[in-house]
Amino acid sequence: MTDLTLLGEIALLIVTLLVMAVGLVGAVVPILPGSWLIWLAAIGYGLAQGALGQAFFDGWIGGVAIVVLTLLAIADLVLEYVVTHSIAHQEGVSGWSTAASIVLGLVGLPFFPPFGSLIGAVGGLFLVEYFRKGKDWRKALKGVKGYAKGAGWAVAAEVALCLVMIGVFGVWVILAFIFPQPA
Repeated sequence: MTDLTLLGEIALLIVTLLVMAVGLVGAVVPILPGSWLIWLAAIGYGLAQGALGQAFFDGWIGGVAIVVLTLLAIADLVLEYVVTHSIAHQEGVSGWSTAASIVLGLVGLPFFPPFGSLIGAVGGLFLVEYFRKGKDWRKALKGVKGYAKGAGWAVAAEVALCLVMIGVFGVWVILAFIFPQPA
């Protein structure tokens, strides 16, 4: 490996880790992608290996890592939906309220970034629960709290999954350094 190739590899690694750090922040901040940005950064890293004269994805090592990262990113999507909605359902929130929350959250995003999504989601949930619970704002607020509790647990789960994904990427880089694959 020449000095220029090593320098390129280090630069690529730094950029990839910075993008992954943004993905980790995205696990908490709703306007940024979380696990999928980490996944895309890993894909970009693997594809860029060819430009550095190495095997794409560092050969089988990166291939296995990408499969694991893909499964973790899919698990994140499923977990986020299941955790948020199951806890909200346990707290008595209806499916209609959840649907209104999702739709109005999406509608609110382009109008009031970055908080429009949150305002739309909470507002939609509150309104449906308010009318569903006989115009009792206290009961509607209890539903919002239940949904927020579920969303909080989903964020914690996503942060944990994002950290695992970054760890998988780190193992990939270390193994590829120890066992370089022919280009």
